[in-house]
Amino acid sequence: MGAKKQDPDFYNRTLETMPKEKRIETLTKKLKEIVAYAYKHSIAFQKKMKEAGCVPEDIKSIDDLEKLPITRREDLIEAQKKLPPFGGFEAVNTKKMRRIYVSPGPIYEPGPWEYSEIGWTQALYAAGFRKGDIVQNTFNYHMWPFSFILDDSLKMIGCSVVPAGPGNSLVQLTIMRKLKVTGVVGTPSFLMTLAQRAESEGLRPQKDLSLKAGFVSAEMLPETMRNLLETKLGIRVSQAYGTVTTGCLAYECPKRGGMHLCDDVIVEIVDPDTGKKMPDGSTGEIVATNFNRTYPIIRYATGDLSYFIGNACPCGRTAPKLGRILGRTDQVTKVKGTFIHPWQTDDIIAKFPEIEKYQVVITRQGHMDQMTFKIELRDESVNKDILRAKLQRAIKEILNVRGEVDFVVRGAIYERHKKIDDQRTWDD
Repeated sequence: MGAKKQDPDFYNRTLETMPKEKRIETLTKKLKEIVAYAYKHSIAFQKKMKEAGCVPEDIKSIDDLEKLPITRREDLIEAQKKLPPFGGFEAVNTKKMRRIYVSPGPIYEPGPWEYSEIGWTQALYAAGFRKGDIVQNTFNYHMWPFSFILDDSLKMIGCSVVPAGPGNSLVQLTIMRKLKVTGVVGTPSFLMTLAQRAESEGLRPQKDLSLKAGFVSAEMLPETMRNLLETKLGIRVSQAYGTVTTGCLAYECPKRGGMHLCDDVIVEIVDPDTGKKMPDGSTGEIVATNFNRTYPIIRYATGDLSYFIGNACPCGRTAPKLGRILGRTDQVTKVKGTFIHPWQTDDIIAKFPEIEKYQVVITRQGHMDQMTFKIELRDESVNKDILRAKLQRAIKEILNVRGEVDFVVRGAIYERHKKIDDQRTWDD
């Protein structure tokens, strides 16, 4: 018997074209199972349910999720400080964890022994990756989980993966040419760096490279930037949205116009203040529940704002669509794909008693993020060149992102200023 042929359009046609009623029935069944399982095996989740006055039998439908408290990133960090290493959110012994990831925070996140996440795999398949493709993964492999997750998902499709990581654009282009790489995944800004470097080297990507598909995530993808990438590289560039903690939440199909919800999570749009469900089409915070038996996360608040799109999609997928990401609910922001928290920037500044006041300003130069620490000094006689070098080193070490330092006059930063001022604008 020959090998089973891949579906030309769907990674899992049965799941992705499921009727609405069947989809709700399937998700409800999975929800009741994971709530009961997490209540029994996860110390932290059982505690949360008891504090809310709930037992697993109270969760009979997706709407009943509102009875459960929301968990935020800072909750995971605090829980891990009190009960290391996983804060009690884990539901298996460490011997049953295939990998233990480290996310900025730091947050320690266990991965299941048998990789079975379908969300990112669906996203990559919809983006055009197929069995036999050679895919260059330019996400960071150093401790952070996302690159490994995509690596596993690409292997589920049947792709060969080049674990390139970020940086070294000239070497990356050489690899693409020598190995005849057909697909590339990375942040939008790094793909733009590759496209621009190719131009500067006199390469014509559409003729000199073998690329067929591109996939981006972890940063905003304005349509102007997508159009430029597709023109320069001569490929379709697709995006998906998710978190390391919950997995992929939504992804683009070839028809675009929003992102289809994945089939292994429940996504809610809620009022950030009350946690109650928002009417369809209304903007609210994205809250997700996964079915991961190693690390079950129930009602995780992403901090991102979006809305549901109700129109049927001509691609044939029946899952509802998530609109574009409209912003954040707090001062947390992403720079070059990395979350930047006010408490992290406080930790940096606390190392330097010479500093009176600071503000982090995020801007865009072309298609690249720019992060600048504006600094007011207690004493202007400080050697600014030495302090700048020390600050830039601390920024890189703590945030894993390069930042500029701009010394400003006393009084230039208002008393009630935002610690992180994101001045970037995004087109539709």
